[in-house]
Formats: sequence, structure tokens, C-alpha cells
Amino acid sequence: MQEKREVPTLCRMCDHGCGILVSVENGKPVHIRGNPDHPFNRGWMCIKGKSALDLFYAANRLKTPLIRKGGRLLRASWDEALGYAAQRLQQLKERWGPQALAVYYGEGVGHQEIRYYMKRFANVYGTPNFMSVGAICNAARTLGETLTLGGMTKPDIANARLVILWGANPLVSHEPVPPKIIRQLEKSGARLVVVDPRRTETGARADIHLAIRPGMDAVLIAGLLHVILREGLWDRAFARDWMVGFERLKRELSDPRYSPEAGAALSGIAPEAVAALAREYAGAKPACIFTGNGLEHHPSGVATTRLLAVLKALTGNLDVPGGELFTPRPPIKDITAPLPPPPAPPIGAERFPIFCRARGEGHALSLSRAILEEQPYPIKGLTLTGGNPTLEWPDSRRTREAFEKLEFMMVVDVVQSPDTRFADVVLPACTFLERDEHRSNVYLSLPYVTLRRAVVDPLYGLPDQMIWVRLAHAMGYQEYFPWKSCQEGIDELLSPMGTSYADLVAEGGIHAYDRRIYRRYEREGFGTPSGKVEIYPERLKGAGFNPSPVPPMAEDEIPVGETDESDPFPLMLTTGGNLLPYTHWQFRYIPRLRKSAPEPFLEIHPDTAVSLGIQDGEQVEVSTETGRIEVAARLTEAIRPGVVHLPQGWQSSNANRLTSTEGADPVSGFPNLKSVRCRVGKPLPTS
Repeated sequence: MQEKREVPTLCRMCDHGCGILVSVENGKPVHIRGNPDHPFNRGWMCIKGKSALDLFYAANRLKTPLIRKGGRLLRASWDEALGYAAQRLQQLKERWGPQALAVYYGEGVGHQEIRYYMKRFANVYGTPNFMSVGAICNAARTLGETLTLGGMTKPDIANARLVILWGANPLVSHEPVPPKIIRQLEKSGARLVVVDPRRTETGARADIHLAIRPGMDAVLIAGLLHVILREGLWDRAFARDWMVGFERLKRELSDPRYSPEAGAALSGIAPEAVAALAREYAGAKPACIFTGNGLEHHPSGVATTRLLAVLKALTGNLDVPGGELFTPRPPIKDITAPLPPPPAPPIGAERFPIFCRARGEGHALSLSRAILEEQPYPIKGLTLTGGNPTLEWPDSRRTREAFEKLEFMMVVDVVQSPDTRFADVVLPACTFLERDEHRSNVYLSLPYVTLRRAVVDPLYGLPDQMIWVRLAHAMGYQEYFPWKSCQEGIDELLSPMGTSYADLVAEGGIHAYDRRIYRRYEREGFGTPSGKVEIYPERLKGAGFNPSPVPPMAEDEIPVGETDESDPFPLMLTTGGNLLPYTHWQFRYIPRLRKSAPEPFLEIHPDTAVSLGIQDGEQVEVSTETGRIEVAARLTEAIRPGVVHLPQGWQSSNANRLTSTEGADPVSGFPNLKSVRCRVGKPLPTS
């Protein structure tokens, strides 16, 4: 008789953890459907979630550990691989000191639970250089809002009268919004505005699309604020009672340089469109703004997100239905806290102190330079979990050179990823269908802890948590890693809440730890030192940064993104846009996902292509001051003339061969990935 059951769990084909129901027969997963009881997706699934079984059964899954011998990665037992890794890590520590090891996790792992195990390992080992994908994703936005508002907001799209999607494509990106929420806006009469150089899949549904020039977001925000202040459209009671620095802001932005008329030459947005949006946004009540990495990946990303936070606050849209919601974090036990501090500051702390203090980690994008230049001290070892920095970090050539210089590198992944080519040890992780872990849903504006439950025993590999437990035991750290299973670890992490793994299972994997309370700041204040919205944070000033979020608007600034034959790099390149089937590099090895986006391409407007003599489908060369690639041109009117777009994550036509860490945001260290000067032309003939 066949055993059949359906297990509720969470998808991990991207970070957002939609609820799914997995049918299991005779110990094998056979079908997946959306969970209609999950409070976020309510049964909806994207194409990636529907392909989760393809990941589970993928032919290229790592089946055993690998050890490099004679230049080749060869199969090994778990005991052999863990013993070898422990030996090399101990030798590294004895020769160079514990700070010579960096411990990094990427987008491919669960950010919320596995990182605790990794950071605990780093702390026991003694290195300050625990690092994460946060150095290139989301953290700049979080820093900007936390400095200004004392916490991070998320838009209440379903209840808004006006929704602005700014630098985001949530119908495609790995921060998804179920399509039915967008459709409901049309039915309710709510308006949708998209600000993006491209008319994306989400932008195609918008009532208004503002095709902004890349990197000019702060100019547009300043123009909106200028109109709101000039015409008296702000929320006077909120500004009086809950904002610090309002009068100074009003003086700064009253300057004619910040008017829509003056900003149009830079932003590329008509003054009347800016004024109309300012009036509509200020008067809609409630309105919300959904932002993506499109605002972060510029030389002034933190200041831009701070200015946008001021716009949200000044119009009275904070913590109200249909506005920008604060969701308190659950009380999770910090299992890394009781350990002694490391002997040295983390890499990047001197240049990016606010980032490193706020995140409690080193700055990952500072790592390549530290490895190559051995400043402020040598980095000789790296553990890499769920990431591919040579594809995801700027300046891939330099990242590759840094990895080649390392004395030891360990990679943990589900498949043999591109960066395993640099590894001395490769340890196979299992898929999310084979591990237990908790998830906080703050990023979804839901005060719930949910459960990603193992639906079957691991086919190959181990849960990431247990890999770190076993490695710690191999190094003699047993007393710091007492858990015999993921379930025991969950019990400890959730202990401050008075709940457990068994309780979550009994609740169907969804536990409410708080309830929605609007305008919570009226009772508790904002999470800033003053308890109010801080337009000019003293924390920035004290760290030596300009506290003003207002862009300088130099009068001699030259508009960019327009074809100019006298400029060696006359066009503007924006990179990093996700493709629906993939999450960064991941899943290009799944055949049915690869079919929908099989090859890399460069989006270019037909008018720009004609001026360059380029035809649709033709191979072109894209070059910047950092590097060059060849890629097929895709002509489309859905992109602004003078701008080209290259999706990221491809091994061939790697977008990050064109990007650089130079000119990074001074506060977050985020690189410029979306407003890079470039040249496009026909490839030179090879000799």
C-alpha cells in the first residue's frame, strides 16, 4: 500500500517563502501546489515555485563531498571532507590568526536561520569577518530608512489608493507581489505609477510610466518634495509633532534648483508630470511606494532612500492602512551573542563603519581588495555558502584574482556552482524540501513566524545548519554546537517566544507573534535617538558623513544617458534586472526554466540601435572603463533611448565584468550597478 501525505512548508526558490503544499508518495515528493491558507501568497505560485521538484531531482545536484587533489575535485566521504576542512582551517588560524578567515553567505541560503549557525561558527573560530549578500542587496535601503525612520517599512499595496513602484519589477523579481494584488488595484480604482528607465512587465500595467534617466532618482524625489512644500500639500500635524529638521529641509528644497523645471534636464521627466504626481501622491491618502534595488545600486543610494523616506513621512503615509507599514521583528534568541569579541575589526569597518555596526558583520565587497592588497591584514581563507561572487559582485575579474590568491576555500551548495572551481573542499547541502527552518515574515509586513518543514529525508547532502554543526564538531567546538537536529535548533531560537518546532507544526506552520497596530509610533515613538523622524541624523554627522539627504544638484552637472559621439562612453548601462525563471545565477541548469530565457541579451531602444548601425539579434560589444563583453542585442521600445540594460547572472556575457567597486555609496559601500557609462558597438574582428 502506497504511503501518501501532503505536507505544508515554504518555498525557497527565492527568499520570500511562499506557502506551499507538497504531496509525498513512498518517501518522494511528487507534486507541489500553493497553500491557500498562507497569509501572503494564498495559493499563488510563480514559475520558479512550480519548478521546485526540478531542483530536487536535478541531475547536477552534488551527491557527495569533494576534495581537491592534484588539481581535481574528487569524491570523498563526509568524515574525510570535514576532517580535511577542519585541519586546513586550524592551520590557517595558527599561521595567520583567526581574522584571516572570511565566512560568507549568499542569496542561495535562508537568510534568517542558517546565518545564526554560520555567525556562531565565525565567532567561536575568532574571526570578525562574517559577511553576507547584504553588502549588495537590500541593506542600503534598510540603512536609509532606519537612519531616518528608526526602522524599515513595507508598502500596504492591497489597501492603497495610489501605488508607486520605484526601481522595482515585483511581478518578475525575487521580491514578488502576487499578480492578483496588482489586478485588484485596477478593480478598486487605485492608481499604479512606475518609475523605471524600462517599461518592465509590471510597468506595462501602470497608469503612468516615468522613464527616468538612470541614477537621477534623487532629482525626481527632490522635485516632488519641492512641489509639495511650495504648494502646502504636506501633513502639517505630522511634520510639527514627529519630524526633526523639517524647517531646514523646507529651506533647502525651496531653492529653484530643486524645482521640476530645473530637474527635468537631469531626470528626463517633464516638469508637468512631476508636479501632477506630487499633487496626486500628497492627496491620495493612503499611498505607498514599493522600492527595489533600482534605488540602491548608485553612488548615493543611502541618501536617495533617506530622501524617499522623508517623502513618505511628510505626506502622512507612515504606519497607516494602505501606507508604509512597520512590522516588529519576532523575539528570536541570538545564539551568537555570548561569545567573546574578535581580536580585530572586520574588513570594511574603517571605510563603512555605519554598515558594519548596523549589520554586525564585515563588508563583503571590500573583501577582494583586502585579499589582494592584504590591508588592513591578510585574508587567506574563505568559506562560501549559497553564493557565486564572481558573477554577483562588481568587477568579476578582480574577484576572480582574489579567489585565486586564497590559500583555502570551502564551498557549500546544492549544485556544483561556478565558484566551486576555486574550492579546495565542496560540501553538498540539501534542498529546502529536505530541511527544517523557521522564517520571520517581516519583509512581507506579516507578524508571523512560519515553518519551512522537511517533507522528505535528504536525497543527497545535509541541511546547512547540520553542516556547520558537524564542521564545528570536527574542529572541537562541540560545546558551542549541541544541537543534534534542525528541530532542536529551532526550539532554542524560538525559546524567547515560548513556542517550539512542535508548536509550529501543530499550528500548520504559521504562528502569529504580534498583531497589526497602526500608528504604533504614537505610543512608542520611532526607533531613532529622538523618537521622531530624523531628516538630518546626528549618527551620520557623528561618523563624518553629510547628514543631508538632499542631492547637491551642481549647476555644471551634465545630463547622462544620451548618445554623444564625443564621449568615449556615451550610453548608460543598467544591470542586475532579474529574469522571472531565475534568482540571480540559480536555476539556469533546470531545463524547463532555461527554455523561457535561454541566452543572455542586451536591451536597447531601436532609435539608439539605428544610430549605432545595430540590428536585432546581432552580436555587439559592450564596454566600460572596467571591461568588455559580447552579447546579442534585443531591440525594444520598452527602454529609454540612450540606455541599455543587461540582465545579470549569466556566466557568458557576465554583467559584472563591466561594473566596478569604484564610486561606491559612501555609507553602505553599495556599488554602482545601474548607472554605468558604457559604449556599444560591433565587435572587433579577432585576428
